Parts: sequence; C-alpha cells; structure tokens
Amino acid sequence: MRPFAAFLVVLLALPIAAFGQPVHLQGKFALVRAPEADVRIPTGEIRATLDDNNDVRVDLVVSGLTERPTSVTLHTGTQGGESSGQVARMDVVADGDAARVIGGTASLTPAIAQQVRDGQGYVVLRTNEHPDGFMRASLAVQPRTLGTTSNP
Repeated sequence: MRPFAAFLVVLLALPIAAFGQPVHLQGKFALVRAPEADVRIPTGEIRATLDDNNDVRVDLVVSGLTERPTSVTLHTGTQGGESSGQVARMDVVADGDAARVIGGTASLTPAIAQQVRDGQGYVVLRTNEHPDGFMRASLAVQPRTLGTTSNP
C-alpha cells in the first residue's frame, strides 16, 4: 500500500510543479509595414518571463528604426488565426533609431496567461506613423534557459 501512496503523492504534485516554474519566452521582430524608403530594415528581439502569479516581465530592444516608437502591446492569438486584441500595453524608451523596454511588467488574467503559456502570445511595436503596428514578434516558449541548467 505504501508504494501506491508514494505514487499518488508524486502524481498529485505534478500539476503544482508545472505551474511553479516561470515560463520563458523569446521572439524576434519582423516588419508589419514596409518602410517608405529604401532603408536598412529594423531588427530587434524580445524576452519575457511569465510567473505563476500571471505577471509577465518584458525586456526588448529594437534598432534601425526610422519612425518614432510610442508603445509595445501584448496580444494573444495565432499568426493566421483569431486575435484577442490588446491585453497589455507598455511605453517604450526611444533613443535615436533604437527603442527598448527593460523590466516592463503587466498582470494578466489566468485565461490570457494560459494562452501565452501555450505559445499564443505576440507583441506589436507601435510608432507615430503606424499606430496600429510597425513591427511584430511572436513569443515562443523556451523550454530551457541558461538559468535552468547546471554543471553535473
């Protein structure tokens, strides 16, 4: 009977362990709108962490911008499917042709957080010239990060 009880304790702890770890996400920005002139294409990336309290922390950087960035918004949905619309907004710091958000945070509802955990989140960089979005990055779940590895 004891082996069954030990198995049951481990089995019941699995869902708790799955949500006890933060989810790490990463994405690279791609243009939504083509620049007006023949200029260098802006590039950038985002890293985010979603904790078990449904709070997301965002770090992003974009360079090579020819338009003034105003904000970055978090959305859920898939590339070709339904979008939930904007679920969070963060101001960006603009510096010349670059934009960044370091340590931006937002609290998500449990349903929205689960969609992000399922890899259905993306961010949109908005500019004065393109308030509906200039660049977009899909957030891919990263199963392992350097912080979760160790030497044997």
